[in-house]
Amino acid sequence: METKQEVTKRFITGVILIIASLIIGKLVLIPIILFPTNKDLIIVMIWLYAISWGIIIIGIMMAGKEGYKLAMHKYKDAKKRSISKVRQKSRKAAKKIRQSIRLKRKNTNKRSQQASQKAHQKNRKHDKRLS
Repeated sequence: METKQEVTKRFITGVILIIASLIIGKLVLIPIILFPTNKDLIIVMIWLYAISWGIIIIGIMMAGKEGYKLAMHKYKDAKKRSISKVRQKSRKAAKKIRQSIRLKRKNTNKRSQQASQKAHQKNRKHDKRLS
């Protein structure tokens, strides 16, 4: 019979394996998307993906149904938080870009007005000389 400590270690190990497998499953997609012409890399990533399924099965066997539910909850929660952070930072970046574009437009308009004023003044001086 297993002691409570052995069960807890097994449970935690199983949960960690499940979460690691889920992360590996997502990360293998990155090289496939970035380097679609590299056949050797794609084959390695597919093997890693298959191995991640083996890892998740072992993790579920170790942690049990409750461990799987806990791991999925933690994984989805972390995924939701990271997506939220990306959205928030994207909004900030877009706002800064819009502000810098407006500022550049203002500066460009000022420069063009100044240039046209100088050209107008030169024309006036030139017209006075001719008269």
